[in-house]
Amino acid sequence: MPEEKHTSDLFSTAADTAAGAIEAKHQRNLLKTGALQKAILNSANFSSIATDENGLIQIFNIGAERMLGYTAAEVLNKLTPADLAAPDEVITLAIALSVKHGKSVLPGFEAMVFNAARGVEDIYELTYIRKDGTRLPTVVTVTALRDAQEAIIGYLLI
Repeated sequence: MPEEKHTSDLFSTAADTAAGAIEAKHQRNLLKTGALQKAILNSANFSSIATDENGLIQIFNIGAERMLGYTAAEVLNKLTPADLAAPDEVITLAIALSVKHGKSVLPGFEAMVFNAARGVEDIYELTYIRKDGTRLPTVVTVTALRDAQEAIIGYLLI
C-alpha cells in the first residue's frame, strides 16, 4: 500500500508541475501578446484613433498626437474624429452617401463611419485640421469594432 501511495503522490506532483509549466507558458504568451499590441498601438508611424459606439475618442495613439498636434488628454472622451476633420469634406461625404444610399446621412461622425457601421471596411481621403490650424491630407481606413455578439462597440480609424 505505501508504495502505491508514493506512486500516486509522484504522479500528482508531476501533474501539478506540468500544469504549472503550461500556465507559466500561457502567462508569458499573454504578456508577449500584450506587449506586441501595445507596441503596434503606440507606433509613431501611423495615426490610430479608436472611438466608442457614439464616436467619442477612446484611444489616440502617439502617431495621432504627432500628426495632429493634440495630446491624448485633449481629445479622449471629449472629441469625435469629425471634430478633427475639415468640416467641408465631412459635409461633402454626407451628401455623397445620402445620394448613393437614398437616405439622409448627417454630416459629422455618422458620415465618417456610415459604411463601416454596415459591415463594409471604408477607405477614403480626408483632411484633418491640426491643432495649429494647418491642414493634413490623409487616407483614412475605418473599421467597426464589434463584441462577441456582433454589436458595434466602437470604430477604429487608421
